[in-house]
Amino acid sequence: MKKWLVLGAMVLSGFTQAAIVAGKDYNVLPKAQPTAPGKIGVVEFFSYSCIHCYNLEPAMASWKKSQPADVAVSREQVMWGKNMEGFVKLQATMKATGTEEKLHRPAFEAVMKQRINLGDEAVLAGWIAKQPGVDAKRFMDTFKSFGMQAAVNRAAKLTRDYQVEGTPLVVVAGKYAVAPAEPQRIVQVVDELVAKVRAEKK
Repeated sequence: MKKWLVLGAMVLSGFTQAAIVAGKDYNVLPKAQPTAPGKIGVVEFFSYSCIHCYNLEPAMASWKKSQPADVAVSREQVMWGKNMEGFVKLQATMKATGTEEKLHRPAFEAVMKQRINLGDEAVLAGWIAKQPGVDAKRFMDTFKSFGMQAAVNRAAKLTRDYQVEGTPLVVVAGKYAVAPAEPQRIVQVVDELVAKVRAEKK
């Protein structure tokens, strides 16, 4: 029995460490998108209303902390229609006010676990007022500012340009789109793609 358990563990380990395969673990975008010069860009397209994004977030957040300076990781709320504008503005406001790292996970928890619609301005105002260490007035003034429409337009363009049809979608170097999988596998594939891009640059 122990022998079979050991063999089984070795087989499972082999699967989790298997080399990534184009067309299976990732796809190449038809048109590569620009990334920051000198950086390996990793873009995570998500939605606050997506349970799979919620489940992936802890693994991606942990992975991000271990990355060297040549890796630039960002999140982008997708924009598929009018009903997503509030969520796009929410994330854009977090970025503009420097509160993304503080509020990103709590916002996910509120939407996915507490069923609070933070895409609704009035609901968001009540929720943000309860968040410790956040200037609620500044946050909501930014959320309602004219400049947020530019954020909505940008999100819609990114969603189109990257051909995002489902979330979560992680794209490495503007061209390698990771296939859907369990969170740990997605992170493994992202890690290997970053290594691949780094090697290509040499």
